[in-house]
Amino acid sequence: MTRLTRRVMVVCLGLVLAAPMAGFAQQKPAGKGLSGETRKKLLDSLNRGAAFILQQQKPDGSFDPHAGITAVATSALMKQPGLSRAKQLERLNKTLDYLASLAKPDGGIYQQQIPHYMTAVSVSALVAGGRPQDKAIIAKGRQYLVGAMLDEGEGLAGKDKFYGGMSYGGANPDKRADIISLEYGLAALKDAELPADDAAWKKAIAFLQRTQNNTEVNDQKEAINDGGFVYLPGFTYHVDGGNKAYGSATYAGILSYSWANVKKTDARVTAVNKWIRDNYTVDENPGQGNKTLYYYYMVFAKALQVVGEPVITDAAGRPHNWREELARKIMALQLPDGSWVNANKAEMQDNKTLVTAFTLQAMAAILQ
Repeated sequence: MTRLTRRVMVVCLGLVLAAPMAGFAQQKPAGKGLSGETRKKLLDSLNRGAAFILQQQKPDGSFDPHAGITAVATSALMKQPGLSRAKQLERLNKTLDYLASLAKPDGGIYQQQIPHYMTAVSVSALVAGGRPQDKAIIAKGRQYLVGAMLDEGEGLAGKDKFYGGMSYGGANPDKRADIISLEYGLAALKDAELPADDAAWKKAIAFLQRTQNNTEVNDQKEAINDGGFVYLPGFTYHVDGGNKAYGSATYAGILSYSWANVKKTDARVTAVNKWIRDNYTVDENPGQGNKTLYYYYMVFAKALQVVGEPVITDAAGRPHNWREELARKIMALQLPDGSWVNANKAEMQDNKTLVTAFTLQAMAAILQ
């Protein structure tokens, strides 16, 4: 698999669930949440999106030939509001069986390529399913993901810039980690209840600090001080280049701090919040335009739900009820068949099932 193909598949396997995260204190909107009218419309929009995904279900339970997309869609559907667990399982038991059938003796849950990502999204989907028969698979998957983190086992020392991150995996794995990849793995580890005192969390924080543009904690010479995150230490996908932080990486970064039990009041989180105020928008993925826009909407919504502030005041002093603004934006983009798709096809965002699953997860975070 080429490096470009691997990167494309990385994004397609993004999974950020709508469950509360232990690292940040949760807050309910203080009168600044969704209006009743918007909430009603959003629930209807979400249900139409869920119906579209269910229409894609194959006889074996999958939603797409790529099992990672099936796992993303499964987690989105398991979080659909207003349905009992029995009803959810009635629709998705066969899908959960399909994902469970991919479990390998080493604990990984994958087809052939990018096993770390496949395992992460599959673990999270099986946790969302909540079936007793999947507990052993989840436990082994958790162990597999901890072992997949780049550390002494791969010959890296603590001073290495990729220490604590996660590689693509496979027969000839790169020893190169990135912020998006690690967030997927950490999300799964949190879902699978890795103890808060496990050494894996501290290792992850070492990598996160080297990916954040914050010279108070980042020991990389390329780091600047905008507070946001880049793709990997010393490299960004911001259209302006340099070492500028960009939207999807930054929101994945603040989520990762939360997964890793970093408190909301921590100075590292405060620095990210400044970047959010300076770059707030629901019109594009800051620094990337419409590239990976729906992945951006997903991590944007989940991260701001975790931060717990119902209103974001931008750098110009303008208040934004982010739930209302994002809800209206994504509802306006829904297609007549209930799906969403990105005009920019990069990173598999021409796949309606994947993009609709991202959007449903964003909606679930808005509705919390």
